Amino acid sequence: MAKFASLIFNYLAAGLLSLIKLTLRFEVQNQPRNLIVVYGFWHRNLMHCALQRAGDPIAVMVSSSKDGELIAGPLSVLGYSIVRGSSSRRGSQALKGMLRYAREKSLAITPDGPKGPLGTIHPGMFQLALLARIPIVGVACHTNREWVFNSWDRFRFPKPFAKILIEYSEPFYVNSKDDIPMVEKKFRAFLDTWEQNHKSN
Repeated sequence: MAKFASLIFNYLAAGLLSLIKLTLRFEVQNQPRNLIVVYGFWHRNLMHCALQRAGDPIAVMVSSSKDGELIAGPLSVLGYSIVRGSSSRRGSQALKGMLRYAREKSLAITPDGPKGPLGTIHPGMFQLALLARIPIVGVACHTNREWVFNSWDRFRFPKPFAKILIEYSEPFYVNSKDDIPMVEKKFRAFLDTWEQNHKSN
């Protein structure tokens, strides 16, 4: 019975998200084409990114917690491949799962998730890029109408009929462990500069 209820919730939630997406106006800059990458974005922007890329061949790492299940189910219905795990739970298993998907599709990860602190960049994103031999692409988001939740990351949810701006960074390549500090600096600079130029909650 619990599995049936979960299935119903997943489809209802995905249906609602699809309806909301129909009302949104996306303005997208520099989205990679024909390139397998690791997309990295702050946890608070997960919904903006998920709505924009719904249906695209992307594998997403989602926390193995109960809260993560509320996200994983609907994202799966929206067409994403889901890998459960995080930096704190089932990290090694999740990394292997993401590497398998990297052979054929791009990956998505929130480097400060699932529990932060806000703005933290955990090393898993760089390890993933290095082992998969694919670049990291930062994703920055801004919207003119949204709800902001009282969570550790001030999670954002776009309101119907909002305009969402999304910009993708240039690819950042991690060819060796020595590259990680510089790539982290470039990744953070891209997101920080975007947020300074697009002040929001």
